[in-house]
Amino acid sequence: MPKLRFSMALFTRNELLAKAAASSVYTTESYIREDAIGHIKASNAKIIEKADRYDIFLSHSFEDARLVRALRDELMSQGYTVYVDWIDDPLVDRTRVDKFSAELLRLRMRMSRSLLYATSESSSKSLWMPWELGYMDGRTNSRVAIVPIVHEADSIKEFKGVEYLSIYPYLDKTGANLYIHRSIGKWTNFSKWIAGEII
Repeated sequence: MPKLRFSMALFTRNELLAKAAASSVYTTESYIREDAIGHIKASNAKIIEKADRYDIFLSHSFEDARLVRALRDELMSQGYTVYVDWIDDPLVDRTRVDKFSAELLRLRMRMSRSLLYATSESSSKSLWMPWELGYMDGRTNSRVAIVPIVHEADSIKEFKGVEYLSIYPYLDKTGANLYIHRSIGKWTNFSKWIAGEII
């Protein structure tokens, strides 16, 4: 059993918003979509062209677009390939539920090794997130985890998801390292978890 870590922290809204404020690409919600197309063609094109898989399918509410963009950048800075629908497939209309968008999302989830579910105050309004979670959970044999996006005061507490979210482990960041937690004292490095380690 790994040694107990005493220093852990969840991703906070303030931390992600500060990262967003430091970059001009996060200025407005409409600019985020426009910038995403250029971002793929420029800095991210090589990763997308080469990847026949993603490490992470990032399930989220579009109301959290600025936070999600910052979270994606954080995960990518650690070397992971991350799928976000409005960035990687910007022409798909997420507001419409139709066969084409559902099949595209199924395809992207099949291309992904894991799903991170970015839960926030806005996520309960998303119609897609529970569907993505259920689909991916059945497909990946438990390579699903919650990313709680919390307010500063809650950042060092043990995360306890509500209802069905409580059955999944959650991601935290300690220093520069990412960990998946099942409960107090039961955790593993994110890289080992995504490779298949069971906690």
